[in-house]
Amino acid sequence: MSLRIRAGGPDDAATLAELHPYVHDLHVAARPDFFAVPRRDDVAAWFREQIARADVQTWLGELDGAPAGYTLVYFHERPARPFAHARRWCEIDQIAVAPAGRRRGVARALIQAALDEAGRRGIRDIELSSWAFNTPAHEVFRRIGFTPKVIRFERFLPA
Repeated sequence: MSLRIRAGGPDDAATLAELHPYVHDLHVAARPDFFAVPRRDDVAAWFREQIARADVQTWLGELDGAPAGYTLVYFHERPARPFAHARRWCEIDQIAVAPAGRRRGVARALIQAALDEAGRRGIRDIELSSWAFNTPAHEVFRRIGFTPKVIRFERFLPA
């Protein structure tokens, strides 16, 4: 098995759209009230828009030359506010791994690429979020060294 992680670019939007359902379908199944089933062309267009932004980076994982996963990362900067210090942080917004790439180091390598880039940029604060139902992802994130930071609650009022 040969694992390669490479930076993504505008030409990779279609590949990212192909990999996206591996994570998004899980979300649609668990929360159809929140997540919609998108058209692949719309997803590819969205990825092209994101990749064009200066504050976004994506990486693709390839196993033996075939796409096996991706991550999409935002680099944020916020000035000081009366109640909070200035802040720079890296947000791992999306990570998806195809079934053939699971338990083969793809997720870990993709996250490491984001951590390495954050370090090159002098950013030490790395965040990611995950829906409460996605417990397999939580285990991966914990094994890589992430710890929970914020717990967000929700409640629906009767119609």
